[in-house]
Amino acid sequence: MTATENTPTETVALRLRLLAQIVDERAHHADPWYIGVLAATLRFAALTAPTYPIEDGRRLPAETLESLQDARDLMMKRDFHLSPAVLDYAVAPALGEVGPMKPLGAVSEQLARDDFALQKRRNTVVHSGKLHSGDDELVTWALGELAAVHYKHEQLGKAVAVDNARPCNQGKTPFHLTAQRGYAKKAAARARTHEGGKLVVALGEFGIPAFLHKDRGVSCVLVAVDRSSDENRAHTGPRVLISSGEHALRAAGEHDEPWAGHLYGADGTYIDGVFEAPSGLTLPEECAEAALRLAVWLDANADAYTSF
Repeated sequence: MTATENTPTETVALRLRLLAQIVDERAHHADPWYIGVLAATLRFAALTAPTYPIEDGRRLPAETLESLQDARDLMMKRDFHLSPAVLDYAVAPALGEVGPMKPLGAVSEQLARDDFALQKRRNTVVHSGKLHSGDDELVTWALGELAAVHYKHEQLGKAVAVDNARPCNQGKTPFHLTAQRGYAKKAAARARTHEGGKLVVALGEFGIPAFLHKDRGVSCVLVAVDRSSDENRAHTGPRVLISSGEHALRAAGEHDEPWAGHLYGADGTYIDGVFEAPSGLTLPEECAEAALRLAVWLDANADAYTSF
């Protein structure tokens, strides 16, 4: 039976068995006993996944989830030169696909490029389809690559934290966002649309969904704090409203005040100012700068407001 014919729990079991084999063959630790414990924990999780009953609305048996947590705790406490993030890929058929690898926010160019290279390598593995192959060797390769790439990313994260904390780097914008500003400026300049349309395009270059909104003669660009791409959801959760004075739908040539963003709660209550773009810029430059400032603010503050 191929992996595509398996049930989700059977596919999880297969991946966990293969991951246990990877631990046996590739894990590094000064005390081999811990390697054996980790491999055995994964094999027990693989055994229980397709055979034990699933209760209380879970998508995997309780015993499987407990063993996976034990494995994760062990991998976080003991350095096996394999990332615990690989467990998420093993259980993805039952619990859902793994999200993207997040940028580390390095302010130094070389560290940011190293970060990007690891993100690209991870994406290459994920999009290769080998993790979903019916060939165990290909699945093993994919899991091994993901365990190694995420481990390197975690180690790079430690170096980034040290580098970002240097006095000379305090207050600097992450390099990947600074670089993105250039792309946003070009995109806004190319867009043949009104002022708010250009801002929406610039925000899109940062991966920030945005929507044009007009109410009682006042127009703005609306962004959900959680970056939702669902416009209805964006209107009902905490959000940032961006406007030039009270406008966002005028012709580009009529734009006469810098973009300013303001935070509102889910109930529409005003909370605080978020940013104001500097004056004296061309509209494409201003859109790019506004998008950059909002991206930095969302990265730093979004989690604090998603419970509003």
